Amino acid sequence: MIGYRKKKKHPRSLFYRISAWLHLWLGLISGIIIVIVSLTGAILTFEQELRVLFQPYQTVKEENRPFLPPSQLSEKVKQRYNLPSVAGVFYQGAGRSAVVPYYGDRKNLVVVYVNPYTADILHYQRLNDDFYRIMVEGHYQLWLPRPIGKPIVAYATLIFVLLLISGLVLWWPKRWTKTSREASFYIKFKARFRRLNYDLHNVLGFYSLIIALVLGLTGMVYGMTWFYDATYYVGSGGEKQSSERAVSDTTLTQVHLLPEQDILYQNLVNKGTNIKAQILSVSYTFGKAGTWGIGLNPKPGTRYLERYQYYEQRSLKPLVSPPEFSAANGGDQLLRLNYDLHVGSIGGIWTKIIAFIVCIICTSLPITGFIIWIKKKNKFKF
Repeated sequence: MIGYRKKKKHPRSLFYRISAWLHLWLGLISGIIIVIVSLTGAILTFEQELRVLFQPYQTVKEENRPFLPPSQLSEKVKQRYNLPSVAGVFYQGAGRSAVVPYYGDRKNLVVVYVNPYTADILHYQRLNDDFYRIMVEGHYQLWLPRPIGKPIVAYATLIFVLLLISGLVLWWPKRWTKTSREASFYIKFKARFRRLNYDLHNVLGFYSLIIALVLGLTGMVYGMTWFYDATYYVGSGGEKQSSERAVSDTTLTQVHLLPEQDILYQNLVNKGTNIKAQILSVSYTFGKAGTWGIGLNPKPGTRYLERYQYYEQRSLKPLVSPPEFSAANGGDQLLRLNYDLHVGSIGGIWTKIIAFIVCIICTSLPITGFIIWIKKKNKFKF
């Protein structure tokens, strides 16, 4: 035909079609898992705030006197419930109950809430019966045995990260026109269901992309050893994390007048540490070579530790410990902040709200994506 010109394919068309194929099938493979993990993540975002709101034993009347030392709190718990040992004592600050956990085995995990001013028992909680613990197990391992569920969630999270990247490729307009901008950045709520569903998938996916990537990547840190190591390696500028663990000299026989954990606690008080203004963890020894551990977090509401120090049994000598947060390398800092980045507590309540909204969006993406596929499945060809 005279004047006929063969239509040129867009230079990215093959890349686009490959991305579309990957986006579709990876989404179908991991969709249900992403829905479960995202929904449980949304539920867990405000765990601490909801616990304080609905669990009265989380708080105590603030008193103008010091906290009792850890041995008094732990001994009260051990005697009351006939426990052979406890894992430690965790002070949560002024106006909050102290937590004394017992980790006998995975089927017998117990947390006891104690008034840090009086040692009165406030609540006995079996973790396997705790709603938020159940949500954590779903989020981390799909309520399956850990060796099975953990890798499934971890690699589904990796797939989710790939879906976010391929989704950006599919979202990117071929040409930036007024019409394409409106289609890419705005949801037409008055449109028919098919178009509304597409916009909810396409537009909300774009707006949640950066935060969703942060949530996905920080989740992979918990699920994959190789990714954990890679995160440390990149963050530290090429260093490898030391696997050396502090241990106590089992030949020592030194005896103290006071319980060792109380001496360590009192040393903090004598140095002027304001225990009521931060979270203090006193981790107990395990076995003859075990060590005492003292952790301080000056920012309640987060979980990163500014300082964590190991101490030898009997001599109470400071042992090799992680550096203070401010002096740690980038890899150490990144891993210590990983939990707070993952749940959105890194910036307080506002970043938690953002994380919650993004979790809800991530829950919806496999559903809206599946609906899009159902509508197009007879037309889709690769």
